Amino acid sequence: MSETERKVTETIDENEKAQIATAIQEQRPEDSSSIKVAEATVSEVAPEKKKEPPKDARSYELIFLVDAGLSREEMNALIEKVQNFLEQREGIVDNIRVSDVRKLAYEIKKRTYGVYVVFNFWLKPNLLSELERMLRLEERILRHMVIKVQS
Repeated sequence: MSETERKVTETIDENEKAQIATAIQEQRPEDSSSIKVAEATVSEVAPEKKKEPPKDARSYELIFLVDAGLSREEMNALIEKVQNFLEQREGIVDNIRVSDVRKLAYEIKKRTYGVYVVFNFWLKPNLLSELERMLRLEERILRHMVIKVQS
């Protein structure tokens, strides 16, 4: 290695060392008071309690089929829409499961692949018809089924 090449590599090494040292200093807090504030904030946050269902609510399972061509953002927006619908009517969502893309046994609305989404939730029985109406009107949902779960 020539002398100029050696000088260039030494200056590069020195520049890298300086950048690493600056990054380490930026990560360190300047005073310990910021650490105490962060610890206090974490300890003050209470763990989220599981909500109790309304007195006359029943346990249901909703499964719906969505077109596999939907983007991830659209899928999340649809799931959030159903979840918000349930929560606005004093329903409690216990669990949400989303499957991978699956081949359908037969064509549904000219689609051969779909994604299954399963909701376990509590809701008053008189509000079930509203939920089914909303699911029927939603064009992104190919099929749906609501089942009363024995609990």
